[in-house]
Amino acid sequence: MISIYAKSKNFSYPIIIGKDLIKKLPYEINRFTKSKKILILIDTYFYKMYYRKIKQILSYQNFEVIFFKINAGKKCKDIKVLLAVINSLEKNKFSKDSTLVVFGGGTIGDMGGFAASIYYRGLNLVQIPTTLTAQIDSSIGGKVAINYNNNINAIGNYYHPKLILCDYNFIKSLPSRDFRSGLAEIIKSCLIKGKKETNFLISNHKKIKKKNEQTILKMLSMIIRIKLNIVKKDEKEKHTRLYLNYGHTIGQSIESSFPLKMEHYRHGEAVGLGMLCVAYLAEKFFKIKGIYHYHLKMIKLFNLPVKIKSFNKKKEHIIKVILKNINRDKKKNYKGVRFVLLDKIGRPKIVTKIRNDLIAESIKKHII
Repeated sequence: MISIYAKSKNFSYPIIIGKDLIKKLPYEINRFTKSKKILILIDTYFYKMYYRKIKQILSYQNFEVIFFKINAGKKCKDIKVLLAVINSLEKNKFSKDSTLVVFGGGTIGDMGGFAASIYYRGLNLVQIPTTLTAQIDSSIGGKVAINYNNNINAIGNYYHPKLILCDYNFIKSLPSRDFRSGLAEIIKSCLIKGKKETNFLISNHKKIKKKNEQTILKMLSMIIRIKLNIVKKDEKEKHTRLYLNYGHTIGQSIESSFPLKMEHYRHGEAVGLGMLCVAYLAEKFFKIKGIYHYHLKMIKLFNLPVKIKSFNKKKEHIIKVILKNINRDKKKNYKGVRFVLLDKIGRPKIVTKIRNDLIAESIKKHII
């Protein structure tokens, strides 16, 4: 078991990485509150497997437990689902010192975290992320949100949990597509950090793809520390935290180019494609070579998509929609859309003035 303490002037909480961690839940909750009321937002899939175990562990410690089942996926990051959660908290007379436990992937974590942040201006939050993406990315750093008008994370907040439990058992049982999607975020973190980290992925890629326990735990610890070191320097994303959005400006625009509820692309798949596009942009913008093929090697090594499917739409139409989505990007400021580019592995730069025709060219290169 590995314990990492996330700490800055605005937050402090433990992140526990290991195996069979649910049994630690009552002990850890008792450390930050005397309230025994818990609402557990839980993925319907995991409810069937874990309901009795969680109920038994918490009831034994005299916790009053209410379960709220949610169908996972982008469709749950909706204002109607959010309000249903708030209604449940109010109906069951939850107080500010009660606890909301989010048990599921990144979409449930984002929505549940946002609910915790707005109920009485802040309810105790515990994250039990069940996907690779959620364990190394979305549960960490305090970003919580819902989607609105097909715009990813359009309504959100910054709100940190009291505890995160990252259990290897969830990674072990993760479907291959979801696992690969999470690997895209891991590749992203290593590319912005440096060659030492990317070399770890390359030299251990077979063990990672086989979900070797020790390798996965070491990888989780490495990536979580990378993210925390960036977040504590720039929690509200004024500058350096933008580096964590590497590949996201174009990636999320690809993701939003199709109805989110259809999930043509998992978030990580779209981010992987976004990284290829910005690697192409970097070579043109900085007049360098080698960055693009290094990215392509990494993406292919972990069997992620390298082409943007048009899904029976005309390529020109898809490019136009992606460009429109890029101009709606939340990281945009008065100077324009801010892109994160690498002029070498481990050296991210924030760039604003990139020509639209060059952006379109990077997208067109990858559309089939």
